[in-house]
Amino acid sequence: MAGEHDRVVCIVNPASGVRRRRTIARRLAAELPEAQCWFTRHPGHGVALGRQAVEDGYATVVAVGGDGTLSEVANGILTAGGEKVRLAYVPAGTCNDFARGQRPVSNLGGLLDRTQDRETDVGTVTFTRPDGTRDHRYFLVSCTVGLISVIGQRFTEKTPVNRVLKRLSLQLAETASSVRTLTGWRPVAVRLELDGEPSDQVITNLAVLKVPYFAGGLTFGHAQPPQAGRLDAVRVAGVGRLGVVGLMWQVFRGAAAGHPAIHRQEVRRVRIDADSPLPVEVDGELVGFTPAEFSVHPSCLKTVV
Repeated sequence: MAGEHDRVVCIVNPASGVRRRRTIARRLAAELPEAQCWFTRHPGHGVALGRQAVEDGYATVVAVGGDGTLSEVANGILTAGGEKVRLAYVPAGTCNDFARGQRPVSNLGGLLDRTQDRETDVGTVTFTRPDGTRDHRYFLVSCTVGLISVIGQRFTEKTPVNRVLKRLSLQLAETASSVRTLTGWRPVAVRLELDGEPSDQVITNLAVLKVPYFAGGLTFGHAQPPQAGRLDAVRVAGVGRLGVVGLMWQVFRGAAAGHPAIHRQEVRRVRIDADSPLPVEVDGELVGFTPAEFSVHPSCLKTVV
């Protein structure tokens, strides 16, 4: 367990998810009474708080929220040079794909147990901002370019309709966002480079994954993470609108394994560009546009769920 001099801070997104907020608050007070609690106030605030936690000397930083909250806190830790800081995660959001397939601790005090630490690869993406400048972000879950990034934008909109649909079913909300997006979607021509091998492709979507799940537990038919030091590059070929609808239905049903439009490859580096810039989504947040390049950060994070 953590020593008496270890300092713990919880970075909580009070707007994350649609359920369990009061339950999480009660559990934090009862099971991690020694922890400080900081609350995010706006998108991106988790980055600043993660950076502040490193600068203030906290040994364990607990991200409480969804994958977006976790990603922000991780970015703050890494930009502050805090690779030795422990990053714990309490999955309390709408989508908690980083923790999916793991066994969360039964008591949040277990997050202080250093024997539960694991070394976690961190992806890094370099992208283009709307003003044309280049920037980078770290990611722990997934990045998308193409159809799913647009659907993701619709899915994360905090509208009354979205809130109601998510309370009923995540899959129902995802389906509604997908239908709205598909009405105007066309496959796009891109220049793709996988581990230095260039090619011209017509794609519907490119996903670059550190975990096999996205959008609340969906997969492309493969439920294993990539090897350490690798990324999963999953390309969906440029199928027509009806083909996309059929493929998405299979993805929602968990029956996408072996679909001929899905092409998966474990790689160290991915680069994508297009004549018309495409949006780039990183851990559920639209951060910029192509051209974009994805790789694995040389340092790992110590994580516990």
